Amino acid sequence: MKLPKAQEIDFDLDGYINPYLPQSQLHRLPWPISRFLGYRRVPQPEVGNLLVCVWSFIGAFTGLILVMGVFKTSDTIKSHNPPLIVASLGATAILDYQTIQSPLAQPRSSIIGHVLGAIVGVGVTKLFKLRSDFDSLRWVAGAVSTALASVVMGLTNTVHPPGGATALLAAVDPAVDAMGWFFVPLVLIGSLLMLGAALVINNIQRQFPMFWWTPRDVGRKRRPPDIEKTSEVPQESRERRISRAVGLLRENSIVITPDRVVIPDGFMLGLEEKGILEVLRDRLRNPDEYESSVGDRSSTES
Repeated sequence: MKLPKAQEIDFDLDGYINPYLPQSQLHRLPWPISRFLGYRRVPQPEVGNLLVCVWSFIGAFTGLILVMGVFKTSDTIKSHNPPLIVASLGATAILDYQTIQSPLAQPRSSIIGHVLGAIVGVGVTKLFKLRSDFDSLRWVAGAVSTALASVVMGLTNTVHPPGGATALLAAVDPAVDAMGWFFVPLVLIGSLLMLGAALVINNIQRQFPMFWWTPRDVGRKRRPPDIEKTSEVPQESRERRISRAVGLLRENSIVITPDRVVIPDGFMLGLEEKGILEVLRDRLRNPDEYESSVGDRSSTES
């Protein structure tokens, strides 16, 4: 068996997950709640870069102050002697409050990307610490952690550049290294607090997030309604099926079946257009005759 070339291999995790995910239900929530979760009935108009800079300043200040305040006042967190702030959250502040339309700034990437970076960084560091000369190899562990975090984020569609810095900190910062696996929930708490501030501040005059999981469709695709499957279906049931299908279609749709042509009310057609629709209806009614006539014509021309 011939193996595919490396440039032809494309692993898409969402292709396996998305069919089993439910559709967004944000539109069912009360309007004030759905608005601050990023839902809009109509697309939110963009604002000028002056307002973007104002809101990004407010957002970055509020988000980082919130995280540092929680880190400083929580006895559970202080018991692990954490740094004042996970430095990589500073980079997240730029994405979460300035470039809020970027796929890298959406919740899936900002939360899972950071957490995966922390897991990879702590895991790689612990493996390197099995050697007695770990301190002399800390710089190597940092490089390996960031490189591996990039791969993991890429395969899971959760690329968040600050997540690479999170993995790096787990290896090269002695204070973070001393926290061990507690660094992972610490990063998760910080990321969630930053996201919470972003949902409030970014939705005052802008829209955030653009999507929670993916901009692509989720759930299993439904087949379009069958207007008529076979000519053997009794006339009465076929009429009911047509009526249901017409009701599901938009008002500006034209429906052609072997028995009728349905056009929207008030939609005017010229003689030529009516003739075309009648020809299509006749072709649906007698497909065998059409195929035979096409075959005769092609044989004559040849």
